[in-house]
Amino acid sequence: MKKILSGVLFLTVFASSAITQNDIIGNWTLVPKELDPNSIINLEKDTLILTKDWKFSETSYYNINYLGYGANKIDLKYRLKIIAEGEYRLDSELKKYPKNTTREIIEGSASDEAAAQNSLKEIEKLIKEEIKNFIPILNVSETELELQSTSWILKFTKPKSLPVSKLIQDTIPFFAPEGWRYPENAKELANFPKRLKSNDKSLLTVAKGDFNGDGLIDAAAYLMNSETGQVALFVNISQSDGTYELIPYGNADKNTTVANGVMLAPVGEYVNSATKKKITIENPGFMMIIFDTNATLVYRDGNNWASIPLGKKF
Repeated sequence: MKKILSGVLFLTVFASSAITQNDIIGNWTLVPKELDPNSIINLEKDTLILTKDWKFSETSYYNINYLGYGANKIDLKYRLKIIAEGEYRLDSELKKYPKNTTREIIEGSASDEAAAQNSLKEIEKLIKEEIKNFIPILNVSETELELQSTSWILKFTKPKSLPVSKLIQDTIPFFAPEGWRYPENAKELANFPKRLKSNDKSLLTVAKGDFNGDGLIDAAAYLMNSETGQVALFVNISQSDGTYELIPYGNADKNTTVANGVMLAPVGEYVNSATKKKITIENPGFMMIIFDTNATLVYRDGNNWASIPLGKKF
């Protein structure tokens, strides 16, 4: 008999009373496991984010291999993305209460596209039927979280405690490379009054968001190198295994202060100030700001970075 579900994590987990909120908050990423070819549904990737303000978000990717679906026995093979957001509570159990859930077939093939869309309700029903009880937390540490689903032990990881900026008293989603550091006080920031007026919590030094739509938090930040007297913008693209790819964006400037700014560019429509053409970005990007001069929108276009001028900002 074909298995219905392999490695599913969804909506609710169980925790012992000894586990506190501080034990579980963070960005958890499912450790990849070999997919089961005999299962209709395989959980390929899952990112679970639990925050201090009792909010959660979860992005799951499922491989669907439903052979002989429906009355016409259609073979369905596709990849399903599910995003759930809401609140969670912790007493003797950890419960997640989704407020917004979206489902999308993002790639794959089927002999009948309408059948693939129709199958979504049945796939969701199979998932909910499989997950009837709370999922126990078997183990939690600074970097590992183990959950017991109905049939599988799901292992999640996250990086070690992230660095905290002395300047903005907030976490930065990556560690500075050797020789580089984050700005530590207002004297190291040029145009400080304009940074305050921006109402940006990071004073326009850090932009955090999911730049490539994989459910992981990425970032762009200005760093300083005291030995070389340089300032550079670094960009981090988080990886599903808890690591990240940290690279400089553009050239490093010889400077003892951070002259420019960076801020998150939300999903939406933007106008190229040079061509007057409009573009729409489906994932957040970031804006590089040269005060009193111009700003540049930087965003992911597939696997590459793209940019357009936006005109004067701040």
